[in-house]
Amino acid sequence: MRRRILLAWSTATLAALATLAACATSDGEGASLDPVPDGGSTIVDDASPEEVDATSRPDASAPVWSACNDHGWCETELPDPKLTFIDVWPFVDRAFAVAESDTLGTKVLEWTEATQAWSYIDDNSQNAYGGGQYAGKMYAPSENELYFTTAPGIVYHGKRVDPSAAFTWESARLPYEGPAYANRDPGRAWSVEVPNGTVTRYATALGVTGTSADDVYAWYGNRIFRRTSEGGGPPTWGSEFVTEDPSSTADESFYIFNASPASSDEIWFVGGHGPTDAVEGYKGCPTLFRRTPSGYSVVLEFTYASGSCATKPGAIQPSVKLEIPGYGVFEIPWQTRGWATAVAPVAPGAALVIVGNALEWYYVDTASNVARYNWVSGVRPPTGLLLPPLVHSVVRMDDRLWFSGHGIVFGSEIKPAAWNDGLGIGTPESFAQAGTGYGALVEKTSVAMKGRYLDEPLYQVRGTSAKNLWAVGNRYALHKKTP
Repeated sequence: MRRRILLAWSTATLAALATLAACATSDGEGASLDPVPDGGSTIVDDASPEEVDATSRPDASAPVWSACNDHGWCETELPDPKLTFIDVWPFVDRAFAVAESDTLGTKVLEWTEATQAWSYIDDNSQNAYGGGQYAGKMYAPSENELYFTTAPGIVYHGKRVDPSAAFTWESARLPYEGPAYANRDPGRAWSVEVPNGTVTRYATALGVTGTSADDVYAWYGNRIFRRTSEGGGPPTWGSEFVTEDPSSTADESFYIFNASPASSDEIWFVGGHGPTDAVEGYKGCPTLFRRTPSGYSVVLEFTYASGSCATKPGAIQPSVKLEIPGYGVFEIPWQTRGWATAVAPVAPGAALVIVGNALEWYYVDTASNVARYNWVSGVRPPTGLLLPPLVHSVVRMDDRLWFSGHGIVFGSEIKPAAWNDGLGIGTPESFAQAGTGYGALVEKTSVAMKGRYLDEPLYQVRGTSAKNLWAVGNRYALHKKTP
């Protein structure tokens, strides 16, 4: 059956992928691979159509490439072609973004529909000595107020009178009192994904989010902070939640990697914890925390031992539903491992959680105490090696979800009842082939640009509607204004 085949693929194929990766970099010259930050994989690009033969005479029949592809995704021109966009926060006629550059450091940009261009809006104070090492997530309550984060645990807050005025910036260092490791960064985890060490994966434990201008949160390392004002004084950051285990070993690290508000009364935070090895890096189990007016609750939490994740008392035990012909449908415990790096609310008390940047994920419902294994069918990243990570972000916009990953963007219906049964996201053909019912239908789109696959990570997708989507990542900021 399709479910059983998929589960076998998700475990057995990883070894084959590692072999493919080793072969891909074992030629005589070798490949120089620099790691891409924030969960990115590193893959050598194929030559673009323009680079195939730079010495040949122009061909009159060669296509004239548009800045937009057939699916409505348009490539915007960047102020520096080597910028890596980490996050984007869109409005109807403008968008903010935070990016990194080897030469410029951390930069903050604004796009306006009127100019059809990006411009820098920071004052460069974030790149002072001791700061700006890498960027985290950003949040903008309005077109005239903006938060962004940089290592080591610094939150920048900008305000302006109106869109025609310049931003005035102030910064504050989060009062982090967590573990100070001599051999690891509390705001950034890394691991070597392939046995021969050709791919290094990163995840940044730093960011800011909020539900309004008066309700703003930040995270760094293993702590969540909230911006509050007491006694009429100026707002300050205070630690509100810590993920740790006093009985953990010295080599174990705890992280908060991402957050997503569902409403003013519900915010989800995801992360991971586990040991860090000097050679292989961080290996851990996912964590999921839920904030409500009554405080924080632990939803997913595990104990890591010998490569396995055992559910802690009080947390939800992940499970998978399998149908065996002639015997019925069975629900069995499912062992999960890896980092939880993205989360999106799908209903009150329920969320979709991406673990290991994979096309496999969990539907979590706190009311029914369910953490159900699901997957995405019918979506193929452009690279032939299929090296992880494949999915970097997921966000909810109205009644749909949008995902971004390595060279891919796709949408989905929201169908909690189907996900509770483990039916996942897919195409009508894939559901018909499975013969076990229909899950959420995937909405396919292509971000192939100028006649070639986009073989780059897209770290974040966000939008204000289906007619105003952004997908940003390494050297690209793509805008889609068609439904």
